[in-house]
Amino acid sequence: MAPMPLTMDRLEERDEVVMAQSTSQCCRTGCCQPSINWLIAEGNNFKPGSNPYKLDAVGWIHEESKFTGRLWSSCAAGCRSIKYVQHHGQPPASMMTENVEWCTCQFDEATKGLTKEERTTNIVAIHEKKQTCGVFCCWAPCVCNGFGLPYLETKDPATGDVLGRTQYVCDMCCFVPKYDILDGKTGTQLYRLRPDTCLGGLCVKFRYGGKKGKCCRVPFIVRHPETHEPVISGATTLAGTAINAMVDVLWSGWANECCMKKNAYHVSFPRNITPEHKAVLLGSTLLVDVTMFEQEQDDN
Repeated sequence: MAPMPLTMDRLEERDEVVMAQSTSQCCRTGCCQPSINWLIAEGNNFKPGSNPYKLDAVGWIHEESKFTGRLWSSCAAGCRSIKYVQHHGQPPASMMTENVEWCTCQFDEATKGLTKEERTTNIVAIHEKKQTCGVFCCWAPCVCNGFGLPYLETKDPATGDVLGRTQYVCDMCCFVPKYDILDGKTGTQLYRLRPDTCLGGLCVKFRYGGKKGKCCRVPFIVRHPETHEPVISGATTLAGTAINAMVDVLWSGWANECCMKKNAYHVSFPRNITPEHKAVLLGSTLLVDVTMFEQEQDDN
């Protein structure tokens, strides 16, 4: 049986998901800056080296960002105003065939072929931000013109209430990317999201190996807001061993990695959190991709 659509109720039951770009980044340069769309699949059915684009999708996300803002992504990742709309159910046909036309300019805010009905129905959450400063080389943020650092707010589509906020953090260790995840109602910090570090916290520590991840990657670990110790996820290994909650980069095969340049992530949620906060962590994953890895795709 096909998996059930990833509604908010269904999200409450999930301990992990896979988020994979459906948009090819192969010719993403200059004025060829398409909006980046995503598929969401069950997190426990991904095999290393397989194509996450071919998994049974339970949800999808489409981006609505202005053309002029997308032009800046090659030199100041994360600076543009962004709106990601998260839907439940199977993605529309236009997203499944969006890679047919390469090296084309997308002047509209949304991918060509998406109808108004598709863009406005079955919405689970909205992740958006206004224009901010961007993140330049070496993952060091640029604070300029009073725009502030990149963030992403996750909102209830029916009421517009903010469910939570992911905020880029700049401190003395500016070459280690990190984010604070905040509750939307109280503003309380729920988690710190950052990689493991070395050299006294000054540098990012890479991981090597792993059954589902790339052989050399930087997982972003969900941490306690004060102690910064890793938080345990509700997801487990096949042997039943508990794992840390994190946003981990997946190896999705040579065709996707080298030709299409699509990114895919395994998101494992902390134990016993609300579906609303799980939606916020999906927004955190989007912000990590926008600020950390989108610029690398443009450079390739």
